[in-house]
Amino acid sequence: MTSSKLFRAIAAIGFGAAASMAYAVPMSITPSITPLIASGAPPDSPAARVDPNEPTSPFSGVVSINIRYSNGDSFICSGAMIDRWHAVSAGHCVDSNGNGSLININQPGNDVRVVFNATSAVGSAGRAIITANKVDMHPDYAGFGNCPSGVPGFCVNDDIAIIRLSSPAPDEAKTYKIFRGPVSEGTQFTMVGYGTSGDGWDGYYVSPAFRVKRSGKNVFDFAETNDEAGFSAGSSKEVWYADFDGMLRDGTTVDTFCDPSVLGVAVCGASLGNDVEANIGGGDSGGPSFVLVDGEYQLVANNTFGFAMGYSPKGGFGDGMGGILLDSYRNWIETTAVPEPGSLALAALGLTGLVGVRRRRR
Repeated sequence: MTSSKLFRAIAAIGFGAAASMAYAVPMSITPSITPLIASGAPPDSPAARVDPNEPTSPFSGVVSINIRYSNGDSFICSGAMIDRWHAVSAGHCVDSNGNGSLININQPGNDVRVVFNATSAVGSAGRAIITANKVDMHPDYAGFGNCPSGVPGFCVNDDIAIIRLSSPAPDEAKTYKIFRGPVSEGTQFTMVGYGTSGDGWDGYYVSPAFRVKRSGKNVFDFAETNDEAGFSAGSSKEVWYADFDGMLRDGTTVDTFCDPSVLGVAVCGASLGNDVEANIGGGDSGGPSFVLVDGEYQLVANNTFGFAMGYSPKGGFGDGMGGILLDSYRNWIETTAVPEPGSLALAALGLTGLVGVRRRRR
């Protein structure tokens, strides 16, 4: 199923205009309201999904990212540390014009800052804010929804960025391996981020914040393949999709992709239940999806987009979401996330001592 086919199918039932990113959100660095991944229906709530800002959290290496421009615009996205110097996020978070133009961090007034929440004590090293000294966007990313030349439709592939820190992450922050190999449909993803939150009945009603992350789970329902290969059946899986299953106020159970009128075929993924199933929202862009491998959370994907289906308010039950499957981009990530010689020297010194965070505006 190509993204052009998917979005045509959604439009056919009247909700195509609602397709949108899990976008970066304008914010100031001082949060006043708590945010994040949408929860189930009451008694579940956004507050029930908050992850502690402690080193013992498996998500202490999940960061918020602040993208700032000289005109005063300030945005929030999410990301995950893959080593002490590099965070993986979404390309559209650092796209300055919506057409794949990377933010110029050398321009006065522009910067990208990574906000750590590996500890809760104000002023502690685990709450460092570190400015990036380099940002890379995947070379095939040409703006959200823009397809390669000659490929029709609405393409969400290649939406990855690597943010390199000017100093290493705090010791309290975990780093994550990228899950190796293809991932099967039906796999449970654990999603983490700092974005807009709400619940399955009322949709989004809680704003994002740089210091509050939440987590939730969903099931990977189906994938799209390589857009540069024309979405051919034999090409690599690049994009994942899931839906937000749940029971509406009137007692109707919604499993969007299981309805054959949506995709042309029934894709019936497992529902995880009211206090587990989750959606993503604005500001969750670039945040990680994990799989649990022998007790270790490994980074399998990032989270980059969502779309409303109209069963409930935007962000509620029935809506869809997805992002980028990272193993398909492993070579680019591994060749891009290479510390400078000076950084390597600093890392070596540290080892010796042990021995003696804009996407396009919508």
